Amino acid sequence: MSSGPRIHLTGATGRTGNAVAHALTTRRDVELVTCIAPSLGRVPTRSVPSSCMHATRVDGIPDDHVRHGDVLVDLSIAERVAGHLQWALDHGVHVVVGTTGCNETMLADAGHRFADAGLALLVIPNFSIGAVLMMRLSAQIAEYMPGVEIVETHHDTKVDAPSGTAIRTARLIAAARALEPALDTEEATAARGLNIDGVPVHSLRLPGATAHQDVVFGLPGEMLTIRHDAIDRSCYGAGVALAARSVASFTGLHVGLEELL
Repeated sequence: MSSGPRIHLTGATGRTGNAVAHALTTRRDVELVTCIAPSLGRVPTRSVPSSCMHATRVDGIPDDHVRHGDVLVDLSIAERVAGHLQWALDHGVHVVVGTTGCNETMLADAGHRFADAGLALLVIPNFSIGAVLMMRLSAQIAEYMPGVEIVETHHDTKVDAPSGTAIRTARLIAAARALEPALDTEEATAARGLNIDGVPVHSLRLPGATAHQDVVFGLPGEMLTIRHDAIDRSCYGAGVALAARSVASFTGLHVGLEELL
């Protein structure tokens, strides 16, 4: 039995959530106590660990199974996140959101309510330790090589584009280059990608892909590329555990795993 934080995991039968669920059961620093997914009410899309409680919705978790200071890790879909946040506030539970495509205004508003309640809301665009290091290095390199573009590739069923990781990388690069943040949702041209805070981002969605990102820098006469590949989604387990262990030291909204390393 773990002596670490207790985790309730939504999206437990999804591609990422299921890999994380099984990865967490192998760890001693956290305890997975609940797996939540609508498909658990029928034949589930993927099997979940039998060592934890199963629920189809967060409001289906018995109150006596929830403790103040527990952690809800949300790997569901964007449309469900607001309801999950309200449930967490009602039960005194910290939240770690890994779901991408969430409304940023909604998250900011929720962050104020979490702060008022003495709870933390961590929004983590990518739980991979390697991806976080890629973002950190990209920001450092951008100070010296400001010419940069991002190419990110994910599986063809991913609903959002660009990915949360690409958006976060672009904003860290822009901050390092001292550019004014401004999300431009218009394409510069049909082939030049989405301009995010002055950084072109190109999204590929292909069968066979998992999660991959190239950050390409250029100066006259030379180029530098940083590439990260998530080979298996189990790599996200370490980042989820790190976020769950750290969340109680924060209040309100915080974005990114990098400050936890």
